[in-house]
Amino acid sequence: MSTTDKHLNIHLKGKERLSLFSDLSTMLTAGIPILEAVESLEEDVRGNMKKVLAILHHNLNNGEPLSMGLERMPHAFDPITVNLIRAAEAGGTLEETLHDIVQTTKKELAFSEQLRNTMIYPLFVMGVFMTIVILMLTFVIPRVAKVFETMHVQMPFVTRMMISASKTFNDHWILIGIAFIALIIFAVGFVKVNSRPIARLLLSLPGLKILGTNIDLTRFTRSFGLLMHAGVPVIEALELSEKVVRKKQLVELVQDMKRNVENGKPLSTGMRGKRGLIPPIMSRSIETAEESGTLEQTMQNLTEYFDDQVAGSVKVVSSLIEPILLVMVGLMVGALMITIIAPIYGLISQINPKS
Repeated sequence: MSTTDKHLNIHLKGKERLSLFSDLSTMLTAGIPILEAVESLEEDVRGNMKKVLAILHHNLNNGEPLSMGLERMPHAFDPITVNLIRAAEAGGTLEETLHDIVQTTKKELAFSEQLRNTMIYPLFVMGVFMTIVILMLTFVIPRVAKVFETMHVQMPFVTRMMISASKTFNDHWILIGIAFIALIIFAVGFVKVNSRPIARLLLSLPGLKILGTNIDLTRFTRSFGLLMHAGVPVIEALELSEKVVRKKQLVELVQDMKRNVENGKPLSTGMRGKRGLIPPIMSRSIETAEESGTLEQTMQNLTEYFDDQVAGSVKVVSSLIEPILLVMVGLMVGALMITIIAPIYGLISQINPKS
C-alpha cells in the first residue's frame, strides 16, 4: 500500500471513532509509543476499523505522522479532527488533544442519541397509525362494504372512496407493498444525500429556529475552542469551524469574522449588530475574552452554556410532539371510523319504527 494513494473510501461510525481515540489516548497516557499502540489495537479489531488501523500502522511505520494517515480517510475522519491531531503533533500535545477529542465525541454522540430518542416516539405513533389503516383496509372495510351493498345503503362520497381504496389495496397489495418499500428506500437515500439542506430547512421553521441556532453555536464554539487550544491559527480555525455550521446566516457571520481577523480587527467585530442572530452573552463574552487573553476558556464556557440551552430546547420540543401527535392520530382514526359509522347511522334513521 503506497502512502501516495488517493483518499480512501473507508467509513467509521461515531462509536468506532470514539473507541479508537479513547484507546489511543489511554495507551499514550500509559507511555506506550504511538506505533506500538496502533499495532496492538490492530490485532483485536475487524472490519473497517482494521482497515483504518492497517493504514495508520503502515504510515507510522514509514515515519509519517498520524495526521497524514487520518487525512487519507476523509469519510472516517473530519477535517477538524485531522487538523487537531496535526497541530497536537507539532506542539507535542497529542495525549491531551486525544483526550479532548474523546470528550467532544462523547458529547456529540450523546446529543445525537438524544435527538434519535426524540424521534422514536413520532415514528412509533405513525407506525401504529399505518397498522390501523392497513387493518381497516384489509379486514374491516371489505366486510362492512358487503353489508352496505346487500342492504343497498346510500353511502357518502368519503365512504365510497374508502371502499374503493380498500378494494384497490386488496387487489394489488403486493405492488403497493413493493412501491411503499421502494419509497422508503428512496426517502432514506435522499435524506442521507441532502441531510445538510434538509436539516437547515427543518431548523429554520418557526418552532425550531432558536434550537437550530443554538445547535450551530454549540458546534462552532466547541470546534473553534478545540482548534485554538490545539494551537491552530485563528483564521484556519475559523475556516474549519465554518464547515460545522448549517445555518446560512451563521456561515456568513463566520466568514465576516474571518475577514475581520485577516484585516487585523478583533474577532468580536463581526458579531456587532447581530443581536437577532448572536445572543448578547456570546458577543460580550468574546469581546471581554479578547481583551483579557482568555478566549480559549471562554469558548469552552460558551459551549457548555449552549449545550444546556440545546438540551432544554430538545426537552420542550419532545414534550410538545407527543400530545400533538396523539391529537393528530386521534383525528385521523376518528375520520376513518366516521366513514363507516355515517352510513350505518343513515341506515338506522331509515328504519320505520312503526313497521
